[in-house]
Amino acid sequence: MKLHRFIGEYNLSKKEVEITDSKIINQIKAVLRLKKGDKIILSDGKGQSGEIILDIVSTNKITGTISKINLPADAESFGEARKVDLYLSILKKENFELAVQKAVEAGVSNITPIITERTIKTGLNVLRLEKIILEASEQCGRNIVPALSPILDFKNALIDGAKNEEKIIFHLNGEKFHPSTSSGQISIFVGPEGGFTSKEIILAKENGYTIVSLGPLTLRGETAAIIATYRAVQGI
Repeated sequence: MKLHRFIGEYNLSKKEVEITDSKIINQIKAVLRLKKGDKIILSDGKGQSGEIILDIVSTNKITGTISKINLPADAESFGEARKVDLYLSILKKENFELAVQKAVEAGVSNITPIITERTIKTGLNVLRLEKIILEASEQCGRNIVPALSPILDFKNALIDGAKNEEKIIFHLNGEKFHPSTSSGQISIFVGPEGGFTSKEIILAKENGYTIVSLGPLTLRGETAAIIATYRAVQGI
């Protein structure tokens, strides 16, 4: 049976661990209806997790005994030996949230919202996005929570992304995408509903980016972000 996973600032170095977050307590006690003797997984969000046997399940706190510690194992499971930084143009609310959620499930390491020439929406609910990232990480079994970076304009995003070994812009008129077999860190850029402008593509090339395509079909921004992330992480 799959164990429910919760990510937070847990100290897994001791035999006993305590949960005081009211939202997680409610989830365990009232929603999942777990009780003494049941097992859960707690992760510190930095790569380490442990199986916990519940000892006390009360309204104010939950305590448990660590029965097994799992050392960082995300690298092979979620491509974190092949780190992918996604630079994604801000999309309409539901579309951007979906792209973020699924990129986390696909194994992304970092998400940076960007503003391009054709970006329409420029504001974000950061707290909601962080909650989506955390819940997606818990749901799919990750031990490391991807980061959400501050919003950047396209020019500064190019500068930021240039730090990585491989730098890719996804564009309909690019060459066919052939993922590298390198284990280095990758920057991938996905544009807004209208795509990147010719000016932006020229600027990207001048900054050492490779312009590639996901195929002949015109994909929605959120679809492109999900597919691009998965392929970059898996190297397929």
